[in-house]
Amino acid sequence: MSEKVRVPQTGGNSTSKNSDFRIKDGRFEAVFTLADGHRQKFELMVQEIIDYRLAAYEIRRIQAEVPSNVIPFVRSDKANNLTSLPYFPNLKIACGHFKTGTVDAEEYRSLPISYGHVDPHRHFIARASGNSMNGGKHPIQDGDYLLLEHITSTNAGSITGSVMAIERQDDAGDGFQYLLRHIVKTPGGSYVLHATNPDYQDMDATEDMHTLARFKAVVNPLDLAVGQSFKREDIAPLFGETFNSGSWNAGHVTLASKNAIVLLVTLNKQGKVADHRYLDHWIDDSTFHWQSQNSTTPINKRGRDIIEHEQKGLAIHLFVRESRLHNGKGAPFVYHGPVRYESHEGSSPMSVVFSLATP
Repeated sequence: MSEKVRVPQTGGNSTSKNSDFRIKDGRFEAVFTLADGHRQKFELMVQEIIDYRLAAYEIRRIQAEVPSNVIPFVRSDKANNLTSLPYFPNLKIACGHFKTGTVDAEEYRSLPISYGHVDPHRHFIARASGNSMNGGKHPIQDGDYLLLEHITSTNAGSITGSVMAIERQDDAGDGFQYLLRHIVKTPGGSYVLHATNPDYQDMDATEDMHTLARFKAVVNPLDLAVGQSFKREDIAPLFGETFNSGSWNAGHVTLASKNAIVLLVTLNKQGKVADHRYLDHWIDDSTFHWQSQNSTTPINKRGRDIIEHEQKGLAIHLFVRESRLHNGKGAPFVYHGPVRYESHEGSSPMSVVFSLATP
């Protein structure tokens, strides 16, 4: 049998004239008397109400406040040293035989300044399809992202010795086919389309073929991911790994076969006391403070891998989210690219300062 309880009211937050409590001389006290036999039960009921009100307040506060360690950066491509380029997911540049492609689904992807000066009016991104160019010193693999420069009459220059995307109309006359090959000029002045994979024969260039674009570089898929949001289970495939909760639910993931360390950081650690909630935070728009797990020290392997990652050829990749949940589900992480160790202090855990390659 349950008892009907009237929720006590305080004078500070209530418009009721019949408040049950008041604050007098800095002390919170009742304005009514209570029989001794009811005191213990009353204290338990009041404590339950206080716990409930505090928990409700904490949830509202977390949802409403901007965490004190989150700097409200205005993150534009220009500020981030990124350039947005057209990406055509349906334009398959064949590495084998001519393959039909379309430019009907243009998207945009951003590249860092490490790719040099790129112009969205001239440069674009497409995928390679096939294996005819996967030989030599700089192989192009099936599925690679290709940075290409569109060729026009004013910027064509010499194509001899270049890797070019070639275009021709298909047999039906209502579409176009594409092929990526190395352009070789014969002693007789004609051109041959050379494949770097010896399993594919060279092709003679014909009048129905046109140079579409000059190949500039293979784009690292991780470079295209900077600034993008990913669910935890979608991060593993970025590194060619299969997600499993045992490894990827941790905040520090070591991928030995990829020479990579992945840090998955939640800034606002809900449920932690205030002193421990913001140990991970942005110092400024290009510097991040990270605290390791308690088991990490400057002299054990995990700590040395962080401190000496450049000497060891290890790349550290930073993924950050503000809170654990978004709309009741696991919040996604934003990929901030590779980071560089700058300094550390402490042990078990370590406090480490990283600088971002792409602020």
